[in-house]
Amino acid sequence: MAMQVKNNMDAIQTLNKLNQNSNALSKSLQKVSSGMKINSAVDGASEYSISERMRVQIRSLDQANQNTQNGNALLNTAEGAIQSSIDILRTLKEKAINAANDTNNDESDRQMIQKELNQFLDQLDDNAGVTYNGKILNEGSYAAIDSPETAILKGLNSQWIKNSLSMIRDAYGLSFEDGNVSVNTMNVVLSHDEDGEGGVLAYVSTSSVNGVTNELTLTVDMDDYDAINLQDPNGSTGTNFAKMLDRTIAHEMTHATMAANIKNMSALPGYFIEGSAELIHGVDDNRYNHLSAGSYTFETGNPVSDAMYAGGFVFMRYLEHNFSENGQSAVKTLMQGLSRNGGDTAGQAIALSGATHGGYTSFADLLAQLQADKNAMGNDEFLRQKCGIVLGNDDTGAILGWDANANAYRNKETTVPTGGTYSGWTYPNSSSSFYGLTVTWPDAAPADSSPMLKFHAGAKSQQMTSVSLGDMRAKALGLRMQDGNANVSLESRGKAEAAIAVLDAALDYALEQQTRIGAIRARLDYTSSNLTTSSENTSYSESTIRDADMAKEMTEYTKNNVLLQASQSMLAQANQNSSAVLSLLQ
Repeated sequence: MAMQVKNNMDAIQTLNKLNQNSNALSKSLQKVSSGMKINSAVDGASEYSISERMRVQIRSLDQANQNTQNGNALLNTAEGAIQSSIDILRTLKEKAINAANDTNNDESDRQMIQKELNQFLDQLDDNAGVTYNGKILNEGSYAAIDSPETAILKGLNSQWIKNSLSMIRDAYGLSFEDGNVSVNTMNVVLSHDEDGEGGVLAYVSTSSVNGVTNELTLTVDMDDYDAINLQDPNGSTGTNFAKMLDRTIAHEMTHATMAANIKNMSALPGYFIEGSAELIHGVDDNRYNHLSAGSYTFETGNPVSDAMYAGGFVFMRYLEHNFSENGQSAVKTLMQGLSRNGGDTAGQAIALSGATHGGYTSFADLLAQLQADKNAMGNDEFLRQKCGIVLGNDDTGAILGWDANANAYRNKETTVPTGGTYSGWTYPNSSSSFYGLTVTWPDAAPADSSPMLKFHAGAKSQQMTSVSLGDMRAKALGLRMQDGNANVSLESRGKAEAAIAVLDAALDYALEQQTRIGAIRARLDYTSSNLTTSSENTSYSESTIRDADMAKEMTEYTKNNVLLQASQSMLAQANQNSSAVLSLLQ
């Protein structure tokens, strides 16, 4: 090789190798010390980007998991308070049953029980005020704000259909639990395409084969209920033509139940069909004016006026008042007879004969006797003596009301027994069952400004679980009136009997709230488990991309360390080679 002193190429080349080995050793040292083969984008740009996104995903999943656990703790607090309220309601029902027994007297025993009840009502309000992190949970602050559609569906699901069917079963002995019922499903439709505002409020449509009903649909005309009062458990609108939806539903459910139980129902007189539905909830609207004026009518075909509805009501009260004996309702006997024998002429004859103790076998003959009595006595005396209808009485004259010699006073607000407020009622799932009837529901959206609790339970936007916590105060349970006074009294046997039904409704409501919270908690448990699994799987995937194989990296580190030391030694040797030129210069 040439003897050169200006450029020591051996030393330069060895230095380059030394620098390369030094850099390689530095990277190996970084990987060994950090435990990761990808420490920055320079180690692998695409792998680094994928790994960083996975790390974001892992931290998001872990935080979402923490959110679900915190949400579960909040719901556990709410559920515990509801359980305490259920315990109180059980005690209150026990007290009501005690007060309904005439071994107690009004002056001392029942007064003392009433004082206990008042204290328990206060405690219910205290339970509803339970807090979590400063949030009051069970006072309705986090209940969904309803649109008219969702409000009506909640009312139908929580109170109106169920209570209507209970009334019909008690008054007429007809239900969807009977083994001979022809259909036990019903569709609910909320329509804006009916007859416009102020027309038919709601109606039940049917289809049948050979007189046997095989399909039921309940349609509610939303044009009449866009102004529904979301705070009124009766579903009022403040308009003259759509006063209280709960009574309309009771009317239509009577049609539905009769259609499912009575073959050839369409053969029955129209005034009887509508009068049967009218008798369930009584008269307190425009039809009442026809009673006082004596202008009620008895058309046999489709109803055409309020006068015909009023006439049907009078006919049913006439039958009930004159032919009920020994506590056996004539109307109930007639309905059960029609259910067994059908609504055609032969079935009518058998059923009417049983209801009137052999006196009549046709509706026409019974109606003729009714009209003869009216003509002979005059309207007011006829209504009072032959129908038991006292004009001016606040009781609606429903078959289960005091004015019809039954069990309880029923004015227009209490005709259909309801408890609580919309804030405590629940939105249905795709279907619900009530006393043998399966109801399928349409979808309806809540209002946009819903204050429901929302638990963010996912790694992406809008992955939330919405929770509506109902109002558990005594007022929402139906145990206090809007003015704050007690809505239940145990101060007499009759009042205690009425209180039992109210407490049963309150217990159903509270149990429904607790069940709904329990279902959400179970869902959050599954959500937490799923998030944990997702976090583990994502961590595993991220590990395969970024974590170092320590055995491999130690081998690489050792190799680079040896190469570095060799490069250092060779550089020293290369630097010594140029000194040989000095011997030539001596």
